[in-house]
Amino acid sequence: MTTGLESLVAQFDLRNKPPVEQWKPEKIGSIDIKINREGEWFHNGSKIQRNRMVALFSTILWREDDSYYLITPAEKLKIEVEEVPFIAVLMEVSGAGETQLLNFTDNTGNRFNAGAEHHLWLSHSDDEQPAPYVMVRRNLPAKLSRAVYYQLADLLIEKDSIPGVWSNGVFFEFSG
Repeated sequence: MTTGLESLVAQFDLRNKPPVEQWKPEKIGSIDIKINREGEWFHNGSKIQRNRMVALFSTILWREDDSYYLITPAEKLKIEVEEVPFIAVLMEVSGAGETQLLNFTDNTGNRFNAGAEHHLWLSHSDDEQPAPYVMVRRNLPAKLSRAVYYQLADLLIEKDSIPGVWSNGVFFEFSG
């Protein structure tokens, strides 16, 4: 089952972050929306050019297991995500050591501080290259852009001989 973008937009209010974790829609289907590796959103094969629409859709994004959905009180529509739905495009640093705070902004405008709720980790891709990620919200990760990754790498320190970074009182290990 496919539905139009307009019907999705009409179902919720952009002014507040929707409580998607509370919604249990009975109508389940799919929509031809894809998020590519660069965090770009496509509908029916065409890039969605309106950043405001992408930001709006990002607020109703939901992940169950390894599948992604756009969810409203009325329907839950499966979409395709090539890798992860977000790209961390900006990192601001304040403080130092254990009091350091890493504030990220993703490609849809979400802002969050790395910490207990928004953890950082390093994973290895199929070609064994390290790939850094940060949790945006509700089990929705962002891959760090190359520039942000290099900025983060400049902050690495060692704690008990293990490389990592501090943010919001949490030490994130980047070993292995």
